[in-house]
This record gives sequence, C-alpha cells and structure tokens, in this order.
Amino acid sequence: MASAEKLTALYTQAGERLLQLIRSLEAGSYSRRRKEQILKQIDEILADLTNGAAQSMSEVLADAYRAGSQEAVSSMVVQGMAENQLNPSVQSIVHQQAVQAIMDDTFFRILEATDNMSQDAKRRVEEVVRTATEQLLTEGLSRREATKEAVARMTEQGITGIVAKNGARIPADKYMNGVVQYNLRKAHVTGAENTIVQNGLDLVYVNYVGITCEYCAKYQGRVYSISGNDARFPKLEIRPPYHAHCVHSISAWIEEYQTPDEVKRMFSASNRPFTDNRTEANIQRYNEIQRDKARKNETRKQWMRYKAVLPNDMPDLRRFARLKASGGQAYKELQELYRKANVINKRTGLPKNPILIKRYGENVIRIREQILSKGLVWNEGKLDDHLLKRKKRKHIPEDWTTTDYESKIKEIVSNLDSEMYRYSKPEFKQDTFVFGDGELWIVMVEDDGLMTTSFPFKSEQKYRNYLNVDGGYNYMGTVKEVYEIEG
Repeated sequence: MASAEKLTALYTQAGERLLQLIRSLEAGSYSRRRKEQILKQIDEILADLTNGAAQSMSEVLADAYRAGSQEAVSSMVVQGMAENQLNPSVQSIVHQQAVQAIMDDTFFRILEATDNMSQDAKRRVEEVVRTATEQLLTEGLSRREATKEAVARMTEQGITGIVAKNGARIPADKYMNGVVQYNLRKAHVTGAENTIVQNGLDLVYVNYVGITCEYCAKYQGRVYSISGNDARFPKLEIRPPYHAHCVHSISAWIEEYQTPDEVKRMFSASNRPFTDNRTEANIQRYNEIQRDKARKNETRKQWMRYKAVLPNDMPDLRRFARLKASGGQAYKELQELYRKANVINKRTGLPKNPILIKRYGENVIRIREQILSKGLVWNEGKLDDHLLKRKKRKHIPEDWTTTDYESKIKEIVSNLDSEMYRYSKPEFKQDTFVFGDGELWIVMVEDDGLMTTSFPFKSEQKYRNYLNVDGGYNYMGTVKEVYEIEG
C-alpha cells in the first residue's frame, strides 16, 4: 500500500539519482555521446518517477477520500443519527468524479514537477560542460579539475521541482511533499462534504485548533452552510485545506441534536469578523511549534537522504530521530555508513540502470553462478599465457600461481558490491560482461561464459577512464542491484 511518506521519498530518490548522473561527469569525459547518454538516462529516471508517483498518488487519494467520508458518517452517528438512516456509500458517480477531479489536478502538479526536474537536470549537465570548458581554456586548469569544480557547484542544491513567483527554486521533494499533503487533505474534506450532502444535510463545522496560523484562525471554529441557503451562517465558500500542511477539516453539524446554548454560541462564533483573533500567548506558542517543526523537518529530510543511499540499513524515521537526538554511537555509525556509501556512489559516478539490468541481468547471474559453481572457463592455453603476461606487466606478484590468479578473479565475481558493466560494440559477435572491484581490478567474461581477461589498473582514475561509455562500457549497477531487480 502506498503512503504519503513513500510517495515523497520517490522524489528524494529520483533527485539523488539525477545528482549522481551529474557527478558522473567528474571524470572529465563529456563527449557528445556521453552527454546524450546522460540526457537519455535523465528522461528514463523521470519517466519511472512519473509513473510511480501517479500510481501511488491515485491510491493514497482514494484512501483519503474514503477516510473523510467515514469520518463524516461517524460524526453524524455520534450526534444522534441512527445508522440505518444513513447512506455511507462512496460508489456513486459523484464520489468517483470528485476523486478523479482531485487526481487530475494532482497529476498536473506531478507533470509540472517532472518537467521542471528535467529542465533543471539537463541545464546543469550543459552548464557543467560549458563552465568546465571555459575554465579549461581561461584558467589553465586540467580537464578533471575544471570539471570537478563545475560539478561541485551544480550539485550543491536539490533538483528543482517548481520555480516560485519570486524566482526561488524549490527542491522537487519539498514541493511535492506540499502537493501531496494538500491534496490528501482536500480529498479527505471533499469525501466528508459529499457524504454529508448525500445524507440531506447542509450545515458543517470546521474544526477548531487552538494553536494555528493567522490564516486558519479566521476560518476555524465556525458552522457554515454548504448551499448558502441558511442565512444564519456564512456560506462555505473557502474550504479547508487552507494551505499545504493544513490540519483543518469539516464534519456534519446537526442543529436538532445541539442544546439551545450551543446553537446560540455557535451562531455568535460563526458570524464573528473574519480576522485573526488569536491571543498573544497562542501566537507565541504557534511560532515555537513552527520552529520545532522546522527542526523535525530537517531530521525527516536527512532521514530521506540517508534512506535513498542506504535503503536496507536505515531504521524507521522515529527511531532515527531518537538516535540523532541522543547523538550516541549508533547515530555516529549511521553517519559513517552514509559517508562511506556516498564515497562509493561518487566513485561509481553512475546510478544503477534498471533498464540494462532488466535486459541483461539474467546473463550476469548465469555467468556469475557458473563461475562460482563450476569454475572459470578459458580457451586452451590462454590461462597460462595470461598469467605470464600479468607478471611481465607487474600486475600480479612473481610467485602467483594459476590458482592464485583464479582465486583473485573469483573473489571479484563473488563480491556483491562489485560493479557490473556491459561491454558491447557493433563488430562484436557477443556481449562481454565486466566485473569491477570499483578501484583497480576488472574481470571480463563473454556472454557464453568464456574468460576474456582480468587485470588491475595502476590507479582508480585509470580504472574509471577505461570503463567509459565512449569505449563501449555501459554501467549496469552492482552485482547486488542486479540480483535485487532481476533475481
């Protein structure tokens, strides 16, 4: 079942993946082909995001609408209406159209955010290439230094979800969190209102929240007439939610079940001026709560960043907040784990490619399991030739035997954190798959399981430069990610 939190997390994760794509330019390789591939991957990431967000949003909106309807029924029963007099159904065309209308508006916001994310991410890729080239020519920096500096500037802030009227760029996850919260509350209120009208009632009560903002204070704690036909009460023209994180809702207000004093009190409260009537103490308390919420929201955003990088190692949000507040060893270990994972992600440069994994993951799993269960397969005499070549080039110690060499290869293939690349060119009769340790060593195996070669580079930079798109190497993900998606 989808949840609002998980839905927002989709945007955090997509934003992280887009930033990782931009960071992949740090190696200094930004040929036209490389850039086009990155732009294509941006489109693929955002297409997956749009589909996932739309499906999840449809589910949570329907749940919120039903919850609002059920609460409206409960409020009628509590006030004194007999259950057998009520019509609680949400199956009519009115309800279906109401949910669809909210979903249509929300989907527009999803498309708007996705479009802005696409423009922003692609703009940053272009900007990295442009500024790096300028610095390369005018400041005498090396290609790698110039690119690294440009990438650092282009990845300081989250990917834009909306550009505000004042020109401020609001990160996608923050923007969509507001969109989700607002529309869930709107679905809840609409479900309640339509159920109230369905049962022949016209008067509704907007709940009173003692500590609230200046805008909500003007509208809360009143009875309204939905139709406007009851002149004793104001017409319900402005409905909750009044803003993105509004907690106000409506419930049925049935006059015949109220005491005369309550009717008199509500008539007075409902017809007071539409102004902020909060006390100074309430205003001060509200500001304190907002500051506390800001701190908690920062913790939530931190948790979501950590969750995007460490999906299998993170506790739930509540436990994470407790660990952070205590500042103990457990929190420090999480920080260190996140730091190391980020280093690995930056080293790797590219995020996993689900499309490549789905297409070639079976091949990787087949090759790997064949090597681990049956051993390595070489063309006749090639193992001995390789061993001599690696010693001559000082890739391996002089005293290594074929057993030592093959043990190193199996170590890399068996490691779930090893990187996977598909190596392919038009002239190849079959694909070659590359297992890399992420630093120096690579293992190359043809699609039929036959060993091609295995050797280390002198540095990680040479390892990265070798495994590039222009050379025909396409990053798939770690071995673990291949198994998670395909296995």
